[in-house]
Amino acid sequence: MPARHMSRFALPIALALAAPAFGCGGTTAEPPATGASATTRAPVAQNAHGMVKLAGQALADVPLTASQRTEIEQLAADAETRHAESLAARKDLTLAIATQVEAGRIDRGALQPKIDALVVAMQRSQPADRTAFEQLHAVLGPDQRTAFVDALEARFVETLGHRGHGHPLKAWADDLQLSDDQRTQIKSIFTQRFQAAKRSGGDAPWAEMSGQRAKVLDAFRQDRFVLNEVAPAADVQAKANKMTDHMIGIAEQVIPILTPQQRTIAAQKLRTRADVFEVVGPAGQ
Repeated sequence: MPARHMSRFALPIALALAAPAFGCGGTTAEPPATGASATTRAPVAQNAHGMVKLAGQALADVPLTASQRTEIEQLAADAETRHAESLAARKDLTLAIATQVEAGRIDRGALQPKIDALVVAMQRSQPADRTAFEQLHAVLGPDQRTAFVDALEARFVETLGHRGHGHPLKAWADDLQLSDDQRTQIKSIFTQRFQAAKRSGGDAPWAEMSGQRAKVLDAFRQDRFVLNEVAPAADVQAKANKMTDHMIGIAEQVIPILTPQQRTIAAQKLRTRADVFEVVGPAGQ
């Protein structure tokens, strides 16, 4: 079974419901420049998490003036503060899923309060997240916006594993050491799920979110960027219901295929991810 299929079966709902929308991180600093218009590439808000971290890694590739860097630092700090509640709720949910995976049975009722807590946290931060993304657009010039979008799209490619064997989640398949029969069964589950989504007249959640992300980033390149015109605020509860039903349904079918040892390995990987949240899917708007 291809790695992209295997990796997704074990994605916790907490990771599937990736937090919106903006923040900063960084990589390698250049020597400081002088002058109000001088630009540098340097790390910004390096301790960011999730989408904040991913966007920041892209911004580290964009030449910024000192005043721009100050504004973006503040936007990133505010985003981190806003997202503290959702990060905590996501961790709590991920740990609960890990426990159920190891036990070999998904209990939707036990997970629902934790899903609800994550939804509430995301609803609280959504308006300010959307405003912050528009503010970032206003801070950047035309060439900077293009450079940012190009860099962000490249990092999505890397993170989502479109580089074949370089897929960061290929370790799921390798570590679980699936047999050929297990791979065939799990691949069949994903195929049936995605075909069912198509027959119902829609896309699977990941495809739907990916399409929206592309639309937003294309608009971000333009001089005018009003998020409500491109992607009206999502109904977080509705999206959560669709995503969780999709992911829980897959987990319920896949877990019985795994051996107890494989479930233990999968659960431990989830617990590790609970402490170091990384983006593995498109961000909701």
